[in-house]
Amino acid sequence: MKFKIKRFDGKNSKFDMFEIKPKPHMSVLEALFQIQDENDGTLAFRYSCRGAVCGSCAMLINKKQRLACRTQVSEIVGEKVLTVSPYGPLAKPEFKTGDEILVEPLPNLSLIKDLIVDMKPFFKHYESIKPWFDIENTNPEINLMSQEATKKIDKYASCILCGLCYGSCPVSARDKDYMGPAALAKAWRFYTDPRFPGREIMLSRVDFTNGVWACDHVYRCVEVCPKQVPPTNAITGLTRKIILQRIKNILR
Repeated sequence: MKFKIKRFDGKNSKFDMFEIKPKPHMSVLEALFQIQDENDGTLAFRYSCRGAVCGSCAMLINKKQRLACRTQVSEIVGEKVLTVSPYGPLAKPEFKTGDEILVEPLPNLSLIKDLIVDMKPFFKHYESIKPWFDIENTNPEINLMSQEATKKIDKYASCILCGLCYGSCPVSARDKDYMGPAALAKAWRFYTDPRFPGREIMLSRVDFTNGVWACDHVYRCVEVCPKQVPPTNAITGLTRKIILQRIKNILR
């Protein structure tokens, strides 16, 4: 089985081809370990839990944003993939065919080495919404949540911050100041939490040109999320709440 892997040494990029003997139930991450152990010890990639929990091994595999630890080699070898370039649904399609498995770093983030990208911009946008509880301003009497309220935030609380949505987003590709799907989905997670005291403040953090209003609504972030988090739904929800808040302010 052949792997075509994009390499980057800090200055130049190239593709290297490796041939390995696959094992039963081998993941792409396990294949990368085998290549590193048996073919090229300088191959660099990021990983941690190996169980699709930490999100560290996010990368572009056969032109699709995926977790390497979760992607089975047997399921993708020889697959034909149709995707689009980073500028929305009217962009030129990209095709991936052939027997080799193509592995590239996660798009929309600058390269550090080989398959490792700089996640600082992703986390900078994430931290800008202040996704945490201020204990001093939180009412301890409402710490318990109903089952109904829990269900509303569960799917957004499942985010593992892997960055796959950011790497697939056409807006993030052309605008580095865009907050990105993960940050906006997390903003909605806190906005809909009945224990969160600063709803209007949260709306103000995402109500600007590079916030909710920049989204193209092409649902590519929803398509690639390994935990079924729907960021576009969160963005439309925030947009509706902002509009309603503006109307209320006018009518006051």
